[in-house]
Amino acid sequence: MPFVVAIINQKGGTGKTTTTINLGAGLAYQGYRTLLVDMDPQGHTSIGIGIDPDNFTESMGEVMTVPRKDIEDVVLATYIKGLFVAPSHIKLARAAEQLYSRMYRETILYQALKDTDYDYVLIDCPPALGVLTTNSLYVAEFIIIPCQMSRYSLDGLADLMTTIEEVKNIFTEDLFRGDFFRILLTMYDRRNRVTNEFIMEQLKPYLEKTFGVIIMKNEALNQAQIAQKAIFDYDHSSTGARDYYLLTQEFLNLCQKRKNLPEKRRSLLNWP
Repeated sequence: MPFVVAIINQKGGTGKTTTTINLGAGLAYQGYRTLLVDMDPQGHTSIGIGIDPDNFTESMGEVMTVPRKDIEDVVLATYIKGLFVAPSHIKLARAAEQLYSRMYRETILYQALKDTDYDYVLIDCPPALGVLTTNSLYVAEFIIIPCQMSRYSLDGLADLMTTIEEVKNIFTEDLFRGDFFRILLTMYDRRNRVTNEFIMEQLKPYLEKTFGVIIMKNEALNQAQIAQKAIFDYDHSSTGARDYYLLTQEFLNLCQKRKNLPEKRRSLLNWP
């Protein structure tokens, strides 16, 4: 079973997809075989890593609705060695509607991933807390919550945390306890001093569960998505590349504290 990470936030524009792509690329460049699972019907992770929606006929929609569908049938290689994607399509939203009458619907993604040969799986969750998100939370061993440095990005954070805990407690036999999630602060702008102070004050109850690395606001990250590349390949010297490199290192250090995880491999990503 690979180590599965759900990247989730109910609000859009928090850096969820950007984090999925660039953390995944960072892991692949560290030598880890990594799969990105695009569970958002908008398909932004698939598009952002260079997958043309017109170039595949099957996606996570089939994995979620066709009984015993092998996820490897839909997995595509990206331009980065060791990085793969299970793409999404707008029809995944219709697939979600079909699942509500299906027994054990919360375990479909777990069944699809449990025998796959990846070191890490990163799931880009949809913004809505529906059956697709429940599947993602059920299978995840670790959860990343990107949080934009703005006033309204904190709305609903407590509710999201409650939902995560309820899903884990209700749907898993071995209750999910311990050091299992991290908040990731994104789009940080030093010039916004008052806003930054307000956000940090509101985050005090969660500071121990917040990544030490903060993703700075950086136009290169937006441009990399337009170019459909990871930030390391688009602009290796950018602030965004530095931040996601450091996030990859911090994430791996956290993972090494857990049992039965892949050993650290030789880094293919050089950083000055």
